[in-house]
Amino acid sequence: MTFEESLNARHACKKFSDKAISSKDLDFILEAGRLAPSGYGFEPWKFIVVGNEYSAQLAKCCYNQENVATASYNIVILGRMDLKSKDEFARAQVRRFATDDAHFEQILGVYTSWADKLSDEEIFHFSQTQCYLPLMQMMNAAIFRGIDSCAIGGFERDKVEEFLGIKKPFGVAVVLSLGYKASEPHHSKKRQDKSQVIEFWKK
Repeated sequence: MTFEESLNARHACKKFSDKAISSKDLDFILEAGRLAPSGYGFEPWKFIVVGNEYSAQLAKCCYNQENVATASYNIVILGRMDLKSKDEFARAQVRRFATDDAHFEQILGVYTSWADKLSDEEIFHFSQTQCYLPLMQMMNAAIFRGIDSCAIGGFERDKVEEFLGIKKPFGVAVVLSLGYKASEPHHSKKRQDKSQVIEFWKK
């Protein structure tokens, strides 16, 4: 399967079969997420892997969606809120790019000055948008291995966090359900025409 073929094959799977994803394929998918790009190089995320034995319980926090309940794995992607200059995580991430202490202090302000002005929830919103980068990479990696997926934005955040024991500085950003489709999609892929979404700008 070529990359373009995999993009065309990917769809939002609504129900998965009971075929299990191998540990090798799961590692491949998670590594694709780990290697995702991020703003400021912060990588403001964490991936919680929830096995099939807990899928039905997790689904109760996600409006009982069948794809969550039948998934071989659900990957709950967490966004981080500790991105201010005082936060150890942010400081550690910035230090990776510093050549010495003076350089660290210099670039720390550049990397964190915007976050210092924001509330935790505003920072979480930034992190949540960043989490869609590893989400998409994992979805593409999955279909490249013939594994289906569905991005889940419909969930009760407080209930998912309570179920998984998630506490600050983390918050649930999005859920990725993975498995093998139980049946073929009911509809063919629908996308806007290139002329509708691509414009080559000229002055």
